[in-house]
Amino acid sequence: MDKNIHIGIVGAGKIGTAIYNLLLGSGLNYRTSVADILPEFGDVQVGQKDYVQLDENKAVVEGESTQFNSFVKDKTLIINALPYTQNINLYKACLNAEIPYFDLSEDDKLDQFITAQKRYPLKTSIPFTMPHCGLAPGITTILAEHCAKDFEEPQRIRIRVGALSRNATNKLRYHTSWSGDGLVNEYRGQCQVVAEKKYETEPALSGYETIMIDGKEYEAFSTSGGIGTYAKTLADSHRGVIRADYKTLRRVGHHNYVDFLFNDLHLSEEILLGIFKDIPETRDDEVIIYITAGGYRYDDWKYREKTFYKVFRPQQVHGRHFSAIELSTACGILAMVELFLDDKLPKEGYVKQEQVLWSQVATTKFGRFYRKEF
Repeated sequence: MDKNIHIGIVGAGKIGTAIYNLLLGSGLNYRTSVADILPEFGDVQVGQKDYVQLDENKAVVEGESTQFNSFVKDKTLIINALPYTQNINLYKACLNAEIPYFDLSEDDKLDQFITAQKRYPLKTSIPFTMPHCGLAPGITTILAEHCAKDFEEPQRIRIRVGALSRNATNKLRYHTSWSGDGLVNEYRGQCQVVAEKKYETEPALSGYETIMIDGKEYEAFSTSGGIGTYAKTLADSHRGVIRADYKTLRRVGHHNYVDFLFNDLHLSEEILLGIFKDIPETRDDEVIIYITAGGYRYDDWKYREKTFYKVFRPQQVHGRHFSAIELSTACGILAMVELFLDDKLPKEGYVKQEQVLWSQVATTKFGRFYRKEF
């Protein structure tokens, strides 16, 4: 592998560090650097020679920060593992330096920013840009499209994903395994869906249902961002999809409490962030992926469904321990990076997850973790 490749990761939190460690142990020999505002000898779990401490005193107004400019300029590509509030800041630095950009975010403000830049058409004349590539949105979108393609006329697509604590001692039946900020954001936003063949939005925490998966009952409800750009793509494609949506899986009983906090009490974002940051963390987690697509095939014209089901649990990889959310999320984005560096993705423009073939993802070092048999 070309040792001249230099990958920049911005964000030294749980997921950024997981991405770094997976790359380090992969044998791909990419040079990798990680940047964050954290002190070098504080909580950073990155090799000293690979870490760059950013200046936190520079402007952090969305879209106006210059703190990332020097870090991104000499990189082959940038992976954004920062909180979603910094997406536009970092992307603007990559845009100006013409550096390929990947992020994990569920938030759609970057899409709006790109669309608003009239001098940068959405599909051409910008550096390679792939937001929403991790778990959900991310590989789950690719898997959903793979299932849908089993039908000449797909009708319904359901993406259900849950990042759950395997044990919980509170009434929420939930301990956090990732960002409290991100959790509040997805419980508050608008959810993109296809409804009656049209692109629509629905409020988060709506669409409550219970579902049996592998003999266990879970609840599911709409949360924002998990479907990425897929709902809009399906609605615009005129393939006849009647309903497509993304819902978060939780232990039964969780929804009543969060619905009370968010919708009955109408608590402010500041108060909600305080509450969810105080929920105990866990590394004993599991990630459940349950995707179904239903439709018709021309050979017999019977309604059928195709299902993808996979559970991630904590495991050792390359001698390091990864939680389920770390491994599933990091492998999602690294599979995209691997395809890009192997010239299997376009070299410029905005590239959506639903444009990527599962058959290609499944053969990568990192995408193989999503194969059912792995």
